[in-house]
Amino acid sequence: MLTERTWTLCSGFYVQGHPEILFLNDATHEDGAGEWGIIRRTDAQLVQVESITMSWISSDKALQYIEDALAGKMDGNDSARPVTLNLDTPAQHGRCHLCE
Repeated sequence: MLTERTWTLCSGFYVQGHPEILFLNDATHEDGAGEWGIIRRTDAQLVQVESITMSWISSDKALQYIEDALAGKMDGNDSARPVTLNLDTPAQHGRCHLCE
């Protein structure tokens, strides 16, 4: 689904068992390329370790990137940087104008 469709800008997910790694929609527009920021969440900070354009790659390559992120292989990336996010839980977010 990451490589074959577009998502609302308020979309994000984590892989069950790995809540410390967030995959957040990083696209500039809902109809644009499917860009996903990969964020590592620690007690001290949030660090964006990578941003991947999933709509430009195969599903096999996307799975490899996800597995690499979960295994910590992207953590030493030179472009990794601390970020400040405003995240809503699904209950807080509800359905915004972008979800409709």
